Amino acid sequence: MPVVNDPIGDMLTRIQNAYKAGHEEVWMPLSKFKVAVAEVLKREGYISDYRTITEQELAKGLQVLDQALERKAVFPSSLKSRDFDIVDALRKRGFNLTREVERSLRTIKRLFDERLIDHPKKRGIIKQGILVVKLRYLDGRPPKPAITGVKRVSKPGRHLYARKSQIPRVMAGLGIAILSTSQGVMSDSEARRKGIGGEVLAYVW
Repeated sequence: MPVVNDPIGDMLTRIQNAYKAGHEEVWMPLSKFKVAVAEVLKREGYISDYRTITEQELAKGLQVLDQALERKAVFPSSLKSRDFDIVDALRKRGFNLTREVERSLRTIKRLFDERLIDHPKKRGIIKQGILVVKLRYLDGRPPKPAITGVKRVSKPGRHLYARKSQIPRVMAGLGIAILSTSQGVMSDSEARRKGIGGEVLAYVW
C-alpha cells in the first residue's frame, strides 16, 4: 500500500467515496487520531458506528495462511481475486478450520479485496490495525447518505487554527467543523460549549 501523506484527508475521502458508491462500510488503516475523528462523526450522526481490527484478532488466521502458502495450498495471486473463497479452498485441501479461524481468514481476504494489502507477506497494515467505519443512510427512496460533502481545511503543509470566537459555522449550522483541540478532537459545537479553539481539520456536511 502506498505511503499516505495526509491520513485524515485519506480517511475522509474514503468515507465520501464509499457513500457515493452506496457501500455499507469502509475499511482503512487504523490510528488513534482516526478513531477520534470517527467518534466525532458518530456522535454527530454522520456515520452509524465504527470498530477496530487488531493483529491479535487475526493471529490464528495468519498462522493457517502461512501453512497454506508453505504447502502451496493457496497462492498469493489467488488472494487478489475477489471471487476466491479462501475458506472453501482450504477445506477442500484438507485443512480443519474452526469458526474463529474462518472469521480471521475471511477478514484477511477482505483486506486483499479492499486493496489494503497486496501480498500475504507484506503485513505492515495488519500490524498497524484496521479501522472499519459503518456508514449511515437517512430514510428515503432511495436512502440518502448522511454525508454529502467533505472539505479538508488544515493539511500537513498548511495548518489553520481558530480561536474560540472564530470557530467557523459550516453551511449555517447544517454541517460541522472538526477541530483538534487541547481537550481532544471534537465538533465546532462542542468546542464552543467548552470555550476552546483549535486546529480546524475539516468541514463535513
